[in-house]
Amino acid sequence: MPDSLSLAPLLGLLLCAAVYALLPAHLKARRPPLPPGPTASLFASPLPRLYPWKVYAEWRKTYGDLIYIRVFGNPILVVNSAKAASDLLDKRSSIYSSRPYRTMVSKLMGWDWLFSTVPYGPWWKQHRTLFHQYFNTNTAPNYHPVQFKETCVMLQNLLTTPDNLAHHIRRTAAAIIMQIIYGHSVVPEGDVFVTLADRALETLGHAGIFGTYLVDYLPLLRYVPAWMPGAAFKRKALEWRRLNRAMLNEPYAMVKERTARGTAVPCFATAEVERWVQSGQDPEHERVIKGVAATAYAAGADTTVSAIQAFFLAATVYPDMYKRCQAELDRVVGPDRLPTFADRHLLPYVDWVVWECLRWNPVAPLGVAHSLTEDDVYDGYRIPGGTTVLPNTWGILHDEAAYPDPHRFAPERYADAKTNAERGVNEPPLAAFGFGRRICPGRWLAMDNIWIAVATVAAVFDISKELDEHGVPIEPSGEFTSTMLSRPPPFPCRITPRSGAAKRLIEQSVDAD
Repeated sequence: MPDSLSLAPLLGLLLCAAVYALLPAHLKARRPPLPPGPTASLFASPLPRLYPWKVYAEWRKTYGDLIYIRVFGNPILVVNSAKAASDLLDKRSSIYSSRPYRTMVSKLMGWDWLFSTVPYGPWWKQHRTLFHQYFNTNTAPNYHPVQFKETCVMLQNLLTTPDNLAHHIRRTAAAIIMQIIYGHSVVPEGDVFVTLADRALETLGHAGIFGTYLVDYLPLLRYVPAWMPGAAFKRKALEWRRLNRAMLNEPYAMVKERTARGTAVPCFATAEVERWVQSGQDPEHERVIKGVAATAYAAGADTTVSAIQAFFLAATVYPDMYKRCQAELDRVVGPDRLPTFADRHLLPYVDWVVWECLRWNPVAPLGVAHSLTEDDVYDGYRIPGGTTVLPNTWGILHDEAAYPDPHRFAPERYADAKTNAERGVNEPPLAAFGFGRRICPGRWLAMDNIWIAVATVAAVFDISKELDEHGVPIEPSGEFTSTMLSRPPPFPCRITPRSGAAKRLIEQSVDAD
């Protein structure tokens, strides 16, 4: 008589077979596999530290359009193609529109007011709705006067101190958004709010890429005392938190004080504070107003800076491109005035230059991380709910099949829209603004900022390579920073007025204000 214990495995198998036979056919099918990706180590993250967007683009040759990585138990999906990004983030935006909770950025550094990083839901919708009331395709022309005025100040600054290029670009971007959001006029040399934006946003650039700090994967690490060895991330976060809180609170406090005194300048914050006072001063709605104002301040003061700096770099490295841009402006506008937004429909090449600035080195090469809210299946692969989704914007905009010779700055690639559409190449680089319901809501303002800078600079300045002590041209490296908001590091270039008439035009444009 066989021992009953020896029959247990056999009985178990028979029971499983019986249960399986009763299951519906669709439940018998094997679960789809996870997308391919590098093998994760128990003790180390396989995520690249430097230029991860370039590494992921290279990994595409091995793993394909989707790369699945599991880091300390956290699933991450890198999306490496325009088709996959559109299929998932655009067409399935109902489940791909949330954001992962960032312990380092939101909890420790205190960027929880930045609504572009808020998970999808009612709180985000309140912010997005208020923002959209002021920034959409119909309201964009309302801001053209301030954009033109502050760009003219940039021209004058470049005329007097051309070696301070990066500062002048940053000052201009901050001045435009400070006037629109807080009604604050920034003097030509800059002020405390420009410096504050510089310092606060620099910290976000260091920590903004998901996974930069281990605490993003292991949230319990936020409870580690700041004095412990290895807790430098927490000490940094506490220091950086003070900067971003100042960015949130100080400009808003200025507007409230001016509103109370009756000296507030018409702007977004003034209008919303007055409405808030009259409607009962709900503290939750005030948080929305502050968050929307500060998010616009942060985005406007920084995101267009990279694209405009890329334009100066491209003008230095690709002189033929720059001369063609100038030739179009000379033909349409002439030498007696600066180009304005009214000329835009007659200046297609300037538009193409702007598009190429966005494509050549997208401001946010890895976009902003999305989060999948439920299980999904795509292209035969299973994607678990809770996966952090990283759109490789740089990789998408440097795909050789979509943008031939992708590393070359070539605005003419957009010239023949019909042929491009037939070949499936050289689409306008809208991927630079994100995907789905989380696409950048301020993209119209950003595009206008870049356009007026490109058009006016090309109209009145020559840009060329700097010469060394032997008169030999200095070649810029062409590199960009490996941070969340990527931009060219300082590079040598010569910025000179095209003529005496151009110099007078710059001076008159500011004096006429």
